[in-house]
Amino acid sequence: MLQSNQSSPQQLYAELQDAQYGERPYERRDLGEQMEIIKESIYGWWKPRFLVDHRARCAYEFMLPNYRLQTVTDEDINWYSLRKLPETIVARAKEKDAFYPTVVRVYENDTAEMIWQLNPDGRYFMDEDGYGMTDDEEVALVGRVDRTGRVVEKLKYKKG
Repeated sequence: MLQSNQSSPQQLYAELQDAQYGERPYERRDLGEQMEIIKESIYGWWKPRFLVDHRARCAYEFMLPNYRLQTVTDEDINWYSLRKLPETIVARAKEKDAFYPTVVRVYENDTAEMIWQLNPDGRYFMDEDGYGMTDDEEVALVGRVDRTGRVVEKLKYKKG
């Protein structure tokens, strides 16, 4: 069993080279520049769990199985950009809750865009027959992360 919170980045990298991390419930995705993300299917949702830096031979736990982001701190969020949002959405940011889709895009010049959705649009709740849609608007924070998953450009909400 993986004990990533007790492993060094080098130890975690070695553990993640095991073949099981390329099979369900895991999935590997190339992010360019010798970077890879290992997603895990948690309750049927693919979540970005580990960032793997093949150049440095290190890996970092990006998200816990309970959907909590591990590389984002309060200082990494542009709180001013959230000032007009409902408190329930701001609370998700305070908790580093990544229950809704969170994406790390392709690396360019050792950084990648990160999109952290705090609230999905109403179609997220719709069933296959079109029922259950709500009037929710999507709220996502966008920033950039480095090869360790640390935020290097603050996560900010931009409407529209």
